[in-house]
Amino acid sequence: MIHIVFQDGQDAQRLFAELSKAPQPYGKLLYDDKTITIFFHEQDVAHMRALFIPIFTSCIIRAFEARWILSIISRTFFYENEEEQQQILQLAYSFIEGERYDYRLGKKANISREQLIAQSLHECLHEGLFSFESLMTFRLKPYYDRLMHYVELAIDEYKLEQEYQAFVHMLREIVALRQSQMNALHVLYEHGSFQFFDERFVYLSPQQLKQWIDRRLMVSQPMYIDTSVLAPLVSIAPEKIWIYTDATDVGMIQTIQNVFQERIELRTPLDFPKKYAYNDIHNE
Repeated sequence: MIHIVFQDGQDAQRLFAELSKAPQPYGKLLYDDKTITIFFHEQDVAHMRALFIPIFTSCIIRAFEARWILSIISRTFFYENEEEQQQILQLAYSFIEGERYDYRLGKKANISREQLIAQSLHECLHEGLFSFESLMTFRLKPYYDRLMHYVELAIDEYKLEQEYQAFVHMLREIVALRQSQMNALHVLYEHGSFQFFDERFVYLSPQQLKQWIDRRLMVSQPMYIDTSVLAPLVSIAPEKIWIYTDATDVGMIQTIQNVFQERIELRTPLDFPKKYAYNDIHNE
């Protein structure tokens, strides 16, 4: 038998609700005020651990993890705006679930957060009676430290995203105010490289593109602006940009789309008249 004692009745209710929904290979589950009691068919500690720890671990994550992450975001890093909190929370989960690369560790954690919780529960189950608050404060510290790690990653990513959005907005304003130097520009992206062509599909070499760059643009920007792709495009500010690519998820292409918006027309490389490109490049 295991008794879990709570100071907060709402925490007890929340965890009891999750335990009630979970598979119950044990004997009986009772809730009384601020105490949850779990009865087992067998009183062997190893048996109780094998049955209960995986269930209790998943219930803790479902019932409390998001709330604990939000608490770290607000109380440790002082993000009080609810919209910002939710954005950082979603970013934290993108790291937790492996959708984003953990650039601090550089690899997947050797021990999962589920394993960290399970390790903390072993001693509690041996005692038979424990306080949920003491479990959170002391024994779950390795797990809590892992959540802190993910929040730090998320905040770093959030700040970068904010800077990126400000950068894109600034470039949009520059493009809107500039007089277009070309009616149309064709951009072919294949095999990781960009090739530029004017409205008659005449190839523009990197040296020619650099001549188009407005040097005032380079000096006045607080962030680095790519000199081979983005700076020429912003300086020329074409009325229309045709991009021929199958790799629309490439960061630079997404940035071009974000800056030029309705001026962009996407096509596949098969739509590009390569006979012009071949002749112009090799006859230059």
